[in-house]
Amino acid sequence: MKKFIIFSAIAAVLLVISFILFAQELELIFSHKYHAEEIGAICTDCHPAGESELASDNLLPDMDGCYTCHDEEEECTYCHKDPDNAIAYPRITEYIAKFSHKQHAQKDVECEACHEGVAESDNIHDKHLPSMQDCMTCHPLTMSADYCYVCHDKSEDLKPADNNLSWNKDHGLASYTDQSSCESCHHENMCLDCHQNDNLDHKVHPLNYEYTHGIHARGNKDNCLTCHEEQAFCMDCHRQRMVMPRTHSRANWSNTTTGGGHARAAKLDLDSCISCHSDTQGDPVCAACHH
Repeated sequence: MKKFIIFSAIAAVLLVISFILFAQELELIFSHKYHAEEIGAICTDCHPAGESELASDNLLPDMDGCYTCHDEEEECTYCHKDPDNAIAYPRITEYIAKFSHKQHAQKDVECEACHEGVAESDNIHDKHLPSMQDCMTCHPLTMSADYCYVCHDKSEDLKPADNNLSWNKDHGLASYTDQSSCESCHHENMCLDCHQNDNLDHKVHPLNYEYTHGIHARGNKDNCLTCHEEQAFCMDCHRQRMVMPRTHSRANWSNTTTGGGHARAAKLDLDSCISCHSDTQGDPVCAACHH
């Protein structure tokens, strides 16, 4: 764990240093905000995205595009700090493998729907690229195995950086602190598919949990509901194994004349009865006799 923290710290320092060096080398000056508000330019005036069908297409404006509005001989200092040593803006080469701007443009998707805040940007360092969660706004996750590869290439490693060797041990805590990040790739059903039968974490469900879980359920029901949302889960298992409260096996628990012990119990604590015998679970037990 200490090694991981050290490596993470080193990586963070290197990232900051690389960003500083990048910022120093990049001598371009550009304001999307000025062009949008003062000039009235729209995105496609500079970025030929409407016909782009590949993520590898270079949609950055070239100098000829700039010369459409700017004088080639007199206005270089508008965009370049050092016109004699001008440096081209570095292309973004690592994002996703497949993407069609053309398909989105044909469906009248506004540029800022994906590139949020670009019209308010005053510097050239902000890339305004959509995150995975931005994409999920329109493209919700499906259970199809190939769904991710509509945009991603199958050769890509789609695991986030934090899905490291200790992830199996640590992901439970992460799911509590940032569940929305998990939901970008994982349905809730995926958790249940993995955490069942022999795959159960014995720290959460010890080997004798079958006999002690009732105590835990009474003390911290909300914790159980994290995975077992439907009470029918409890009822189905208890019925299959003929597990009932001790009161149900008492003599005269039920009779057809006075109702017996269950009638008195229902009058004193109906909520306790309804916890298992509920119409909402499709189980009108009372109505079967009391009709």
